[in-house]
Amino acid sequence: MTTTPMENAPRSARRISWDLLRVLAVFAVVLQHFTHLGPIIHPELGEFPVKLPWMFGASALLVISAYFVCVTVRKGSAGRWWWRRVARLLPPYLAAVVITYLVLSLVVPIFNDQGHTMGQFLGGPFGDGGDAEVPPWYEPDERDLWVNLLMVQGWSPTYHWIDASYWTLPVQLIAFTLAAMLWPRKWLRGRGLPVLLWSLLIVPLALRFTLYYDTSPQWVRSLFDGLALNRVHLFAMGIAIYLWSKRRMSHLHLIALLLSALVAHDAHAYWTDLESTVAVGIAVVLICAAARGPDWRAGPLRWLARPIQWLAGISFGVYLVHQELGYVLDRLLVGEGLDPWTRLLVLVTASVLAGWLLTVAVERPVFRLLTGERRRPAIPRQPQEGRTGRVPVSAVPSARPVSHASTSAPVPPTEAESPSFARSHTR
Repeated sequence: MTTTPMENAPRSARRISWDLLRVLAVFAVVLQHFTHLGPIIHPELGEFPVKLPWMFGASALLVISAYFVCVTVRKGSAGRWWWRRVARLLPPYLAAVVITYLVLSLVVPIFNDQGHTMGQFLGGPFGDGGDAEVPPWYEPDERDLWVNLLMVQGWSPTYHWIDASYWTLPVQLIAFTLAAMLWPRKWLRGRGLPVLLWSLLIVPLALRFTLYYDTSPQWVRSLFDGLALNRVHLFAMGIAIYLWSKRRMSHLHLIALLLSALVAHDAHAYWTDLESTVAVGIAVVLICAAARGPDWRAGPLRWLARPIQWLAGISFGVYLVHQELGYVLDRLLVGEGLDPWTRLLVLVTASVLAGWLLTVAVERPVFRLLTGERRRPAIPRQPQEGRTGRVPVSAVPSARPVSHASTSAPVPPTEAESPSFARSHTR
C-alpha cells in the first residue's frame, strides 16, 4: 500500500495546552482592564456586574514567553532568531500606537468638551444625584506619539503611555536581545545558569529596597523603571520551568525558586496585592503542568481545539488594541444608554475583531515580508483516523512562532502594574 507525503508527515508538536494558557492569560488582562481598571481611570464608565480585580494575565504571559525563549533560541542562528521576534512584535505594536494615538486625538477633545453633559447624564458624582464634572481624559500630543513609538515611556516620569498595555513590549524586546547576545556565549548554559536565575530575583529586590525610593536620583529610578527590573523575576520563573521540564532542575530547586519569585513579585508591589500574587502562582502551576505533563487535548478541549488555536493566533493583536480603544468604545456605549452586560459583551467582541484585523492586516503580512517567508498553502482536512475519531493535525507548523507571547503581556498589559502607578497607589 502506497502512502502520500501527507500521510508520511509527522504529527505536529503544537499543543492545545499552550494555546489555551495564552488565551486565558490575554482575556484575563482584557477583563481586568474593562471591569476593574476602567472604572478607576474613567469613573463615568461605571461598574460592571462582574469584576476581575487580580492582575496576573500579563505576568503569566511573560513567564510563558521566557519559557519559549529557551525552547527556540537554541534552534539555528541567534541573530535570525532575534530578528524573527522583532519582526513579529514590532510592526503590529507600531501600528497599534499610531491607530490609538489618532483615535484619542480625535475623540478626547470631544469627550472633554462633553464632560459636564456626561456628568448630568449620569447624575450626581456619577450616579449620586446633582451635577458633576467628568474627570478629563488625557489628550496625547506628538511627543507622546514619538515616545511610545521609540518605547522609552518607562524611562521618565514625564513621559505618558498612550496605552498602558504597552509595558510588556519593551520588556520582551530587552529580554529577547539579551538572550540573543548571551546564548552564543554560553551564558545561558552550564553551571552558572542557577546563579543567573537567583540573581534575577535577588538583585532587583535589593535595588528596590536600597536605592529605589522617593528621594533617590532620577537616573536611578529611570534605570530601574526603564529596564522593568521589578518584572525580571518572571523571566527567571519561565527559564526555571523549562529546565525542570527537561529534567535539568530538581523538584525542590524549582519549588524554592518559584516561591521566592512569588515573594519577590509581592514585595515589588510593597505587599499591597497578595491576591494578584496568588493568582500569578496559580497560573505558574498551570504553566508547569503544560510544560511537563501531557497535552490537554481531551474531553471538551478536543472539540474546542480549533477556536482556541484561532484565538491564540490573534491574541497579540487583541492585547495591543483592547484597552484604550476599549475605553473609548465604552464611553460611547455609556452615552447610548446600554446596560453593563451588553456593554461588556460588545467590548470583548470588538476587541477580538480589532485584534483579528491587526493580525491579518499587519502582523502576519509584515512578518512574511521582513523574514522572506511565503504564505503557507492551506492543508486539506483529512478524514478521521479509525475508531479514535482523531483529526490529523497539520504537519505544517503554525505561522506564529511558539515563543511569541500574546501579550502578553505586554511596567503599565496595565497602568496598575506600572512603576508610576505603583508609586502613586501603593505608598
